[in-house]
Parts: sequence; structure tokens; C-alpha cells
Amino acid sequence: MIGTIKKQAKDLKAELDRVDWPSRDKVLSSTWVVVLISLFVGVFLWAADWVLARGFDYLLPRH
Repeated sequence: MIGTIKKQAKDLKAELDRVDWPSRDKVLSSTWVVVLISLFVGVFLWAADWVLARGFDYLLPRH
């Protein structure tokens, strides 16, 4: 059992050595793209929710 675990750890290290890791600049630029798109989608959904809520309040007033 211990031998199997050691072999798996050795195989994992060999596999990780073959990975083509992205550069720090690539990771940072991709991160900023994800953050900006997430903010845009968040603001868009908030605005759509706000407009729809006000529209339904106008169409179906609560007395």
C-alpha cells in the first residue's frame, strides 16, 4: 500500500513537471478580465432587477 502511494506521488510529480504553466502576467491579465466581466454582469443583473421591480410595482401597485 505504501509503495502504491509512493508511485502515485512520483507519477503526480512527473505529470506536474510536464505542465505548461502560464506566466504571471498571463494569469494576472486573465484574472482582471474575469473580475471586470463579473462586475459588468453583476451591475447589469442588478439594473435589470431594479427596472423590472419598479415596472411591476407600477403595473401591480400594492395597496
